[in-house]
Amino acid sequence: MSRGKSGCAASETLPDIRQSKRLATAYGVTLDELISFDLDVAQVEEAIERTSDEVTEKVDWTSAWAKRYPILARCQGEVNVPLYARRIRQMLDELKAERGYSELDAMLALKDILYQVWKQAKAAGAR
Repeated sequence: MSRGKSGCAASETLPDIRQSKRLATAYGVTLDELISFDLDVAQVEEAIERTSDEVTEKVDWTSAWAKRYPILARCQGEVNVPLYARRIRQMLDELKAERGYSELDAMLALKDILYQVWKQAKAAGAR
């Protein structure tokens, strides 16, 4: 794998310094900690725990993640959002009614279910 002047693999991208500063502030870490490629899972979990809901609400997560996953910058204009939103809303309402979940808990449960489905499909495709 080739590495550029920054020492990053050619396929890696880095956010601009302003976005990096915002992310570091959001996660309560220094810029050095944010750009360190040696962060382990425990450090990431600790940063998440230290991040307040107020700070999380200020971050434009779509833009932040779109640097790594460009589809996030385009999909709103390519996908029939109202159709999927209605279907997701129905699933959220079903979870709330069936399990007695709050709106947030239902959303988090659905998000986790979607991730598990994606992870299983990815594992099945790797075989």
